[in-house]
Amino acid sequence: MRGFDAKFLEELKSKNDIVDVVGRYVQLVQRGGNFWGKCPFHHEKTASFSVNTDGNFYYCFGCHKSGDVINFIMEIESLDFNDAVKFLAERVKMPLPEVKYDDEKIKEQRKQKDRLLAVMRETALYYAHNLRGERGAKHYEYALSRRFTDQTIISFGLGASFDFTSLPNYLRGRGYTDEEMVLSGVCGKKDDYVFDWLGERLIIPHVDQFGNVIAMVGRRIDGGKERKYVNTRETPIFSKGKTFYNLNNLKKLKNAKGLDSVILVEGHLDVISLSQAGIQNVVASMGTALTKDQARIIKRYTDKVYISYDGDSAGQNATLRGLDILSEEGLDVKVIDIPDGMDPDDVVKKFGVDGYKQLMLKAKPLIDFKLELVKKAHDLNSVDGKRRYVQKAVSVIRESKSPAEQEELLREVSSVSSITFEALKRELYSESVAKKEQVDAVVQFNDNVGDKNAIAARFVLSAYLFNKPYALETDINSVEFNIPAHIEIKKFILENQSEQKKIRFSDLYEILSEEYHDELARIAGLEVEENKNFDQTVYFFDCVRTLKSDKINREIDRLTTLFKSETDNEKRKVYTLEMAKLIATKNKLN
Repeated sequence: MRGFDAKFLEELKSKNDIVDVVGRYVQLVQRGGNFWGKCPFHHEKTASFSVNTDGNFYYCFGCHKSGDVINFIMEIESLDFNDAVKFLAERVKMPLPEVKYDDEKIKEQRKQKDRLLAVMRETALYYAHNLRGERGAKHYEYALSRRFTDQTIISFGLGASFDFTSLPNYLRGRGYTDEEMVLSGVCGKKDDYVFDWLGERLIIPHVDQFGNVIAMVGRRIDGGKERKYVNTRETPIFSKGKTFYNLNNLKKLKNAKGLDSVILVEGHLDVISLSQAGIQNVVASMGTALTKDQARIIKRYTDKVYISYDGDSAGQNATLRGLDILSEEGLDVKVIDIPDGMDPDDVVKKFGVDGYKQLMLKAKPLIDFKLELVKKAHDLNSVDGKRRYVQKAVSVIRESKSPAEQEELLREVSSVSSITFEALKRELYSESVAKKEQVDAVVQFNDNVGDKNAIAARFVLSAYLFNKPYALETDINSVEFNIPAHIEIKKFILENQSEQKKIRFSDLYEILSEEYHDELARIAGLEVEENKNFDQTVYFFDCVRTLKSDKINREIDRLTTLFKSETDNEKRKVYTLEMAKLIATKNKLN
C-alpha cells in the first residue's frame, strides 16, 4: 500500500470514479459494459483502450498498459505513487493521512525527496530576502528595469544571489548537508568546493502544481560573457520534460475561473511580463523541445493552446517541433506570429496588452504556419528554389485530412508559385500510396504468452476475481498454481473470501509487486475482451482440469524419477502404486 492505509485508498478510489478521471484525458464512448477510447499512452487510429467500471481498471489492447485510477494518474501525469495519491485526494478534497512506510527503500526515497524540497524552499526564501536587502539593490533595479511592479516581484518570488559562497554557508547553518545542496541542484561542486550554482544572478523560483519549489533559474543582470540564463540541473524532484514554469498559477486560474486556452512561451520573464499585463493563462517550456509528457499536461488544463515563441528562426523551429507534438496529442494548436527579433515581453512593452491580443486574434493553425515557414525557407525568384518550395509545400498539405482544406491551401501555393492549381493537385496525388501516419512502437506483449497451463491459470483466476457464477462451483483451494504472480493472486482471493469481502480487482495493483503487473494486465485483458464467442462455463472447467492434470503430471514425473533411482523393490512397489492412483485420478478428470 506504499505507506497509505488500505481503507483510505479504498475511499480515495471510490470517490475518484475511474470513468470520470480518465474521461478528463480521453474521449470515452460506452459500448456494452465498458467504456472505450483512443489510448493516451500510445498513438493509435482506432479505439482499443477500455475502462471497466465493475473492476475499476483500464486496459489497452494496443500497448497493453493496465491499472487502476491511481496507476492511470501516475502514468499520464508522470507522478510517483504518493504524488498521484495526493493529486487524486486534492481533486475530491480528501485530507491526506500521515504516511507510514513499511518498505525501507521507499521510506528512504520519500525522506530524501522531502529533504530536497525543504532545501529548495529554504533557498527560495533566502534569495527573496536578499532581494529586499541593501545588497540586493542592483538585482532589484534590474527587476524594475523590466517594468515589474513590487507586487509582481513578490507574487513570483523573485530573489537575488550575491556571490558563490553565501548560499552554501547559509544552508549549512540551517542543518543541510553539502550532499543535499548539490543533489537539489542549487549548488555545484568542484573538488571539495561547494558553490552557489546560480551565483550573482536574479533568481526566479520554479513552483510545481502542488506549490513545491522544484527548480530555479538565474538571469544574468550585467553585460558579462556568461550565459544569460542558467537553470538548476535535473534532479530527483525536477525533470525539464515533465513540467512547465507557472503551472501553480495556471492551476489556481483554472480552479477560480476555468480556462479557454493556454499560451506557451519560451522564457520565464515572458510569463511574468504577460501575467502582469493581465494575460495569466501562460506557461513557459524549459528551454528544450516539447515532450509528450508536457503535451499531456496542457491537455489536462485545456484543449486549445497558443504557441508564442520568439520571432527568430530558432524560435520558429522550436515552434514547429512543438506544433507537431501538441497536435499529435489532440490539441487545437495555433501559432502567434511574433515580429522578427522580438519576444512576447518586447511586444507587451512596445505595443501593450492590446497589441499582443491583436496578434492572438491573427494566430495561425498548424498547417498554415508550416507553409509560411516553407515559404520563408526558399528563394522563389530562382527556378530551383521554386521547385523545392512546391515539393515541400505539397508535402505539408498532404498532412491535412480535409479535401476542402487541401484545395484551399493548394490555391494559396498556386498564387505564390504561379504553378497552376491543376498541376499542384496532380502533384498532391502523384504518390500511389500517401505517406503513412507514423505511430509509436509499442512493447511486444502477448496475452497468450506461456504454455497452456499459464493460459488456463489466467482464465481461472479471472473468473474468481470478477465473480463469475460458474467459478462458485469449484473451490479455488483445489486448484494449484505454479507461477509466482498467480500464487499471490490466489492468496488475495482466499483472504477476501475468508473475510467475506467483495473482491475488487483494482486492489491488486497496490497489493502486488510491480514485477507482477504484466501478468495482471493479461488477466485484465481477458475481462474486457468483447469477442468471447465460446461457452465460458465449459472453458472454465476445461482450464481447471488442465491445471489439476498439470499438478498430477508433475507428481507422476517426481515419482518416476524416484522409481528409476531406487534399488529397493518394496519402495519401487510403493511408488508404482502411488503412480497408478494418480493416473486413475487423471483419467477421471479427463
